Amino acid sequence: MRIKAGLLALFAALFSAESARAGGPVLIELFTSQGCSSCPPADAYLGELAKRRDVVVLAFHIDYWDYIGWKDPFGDAAWTARQRQYAQSLKTPQIYTPQMVVDGGNHAVGSDRRAVERLIAEAAKRERPTLELKRTAEGLSLAIQGQGEGEVWIVGYDPRHETKVVRGENAGRTLTEVNVVRGIRQIEAWKGGSLTRSLALGELPPGAAYVAVVQAPNLGRVLATAATP
Repeated sequence: MRIKAGLLALFAALFSAESARAGGPVLIELFTSQGCSSCPPADAYLGELAKRRDVVVLAFHIDYWDYIGWKDPFGDAAWTARQRQYAQSLKTPQIYTPQMVVDGGNHAVGSDRRAVERLIAEAAKRERPTLELKRTAEGLSLAIQGQGEGEVWIVGYDPRHETKVVRGENAGRTLTEVNVVRGIRQIEAWKGGSLTRSLALGELPPGAAYVAVVQAPNLGRVLATAATP
């Protein structure tokens, strides 16, 4: 009886943990650069987070470190603009690298594991709409069900890159980076309730894999996230 009671308690705990993130994983956005000497530890941490099921991670390579001697091949002014918009919505005085934005609502230094884990735990407690993203022969299909209102985005990314850096602050290092964002495309607005959508390959942004994000307008809080298997 004691064993049975213990198993029931364990199952209840596991069920409660799943219920806390029933709408899907927490989104982690890392703003980083190959020209930034303090970024590799955050890149490595992002690689560890990428192996977990309770989070989805994306690496946005900004371009404002390119002047220092090494042009990041994945740097994009659009990702710098995205970070600046987060600075406005999060009311941060300036942008910096490495920065992790957690579910669009909070941020921390990307190598500060304790702070990031705390923000993930807080975000995981929120109720979320159900979001599913699947590959199809034609492209992708997504389905949303629940309460809320936001914009639906598809993010294309490359799962892994290795780069030999020959100049700048990381000269002589070979950097391994995961989930490097290559493109973003807004699909449509979601007004709550049920929404299904099929996307042809021509509608998808560049990238080898994809993440769907439902986010409040103007880079507000992330409502739901799903990644292709």
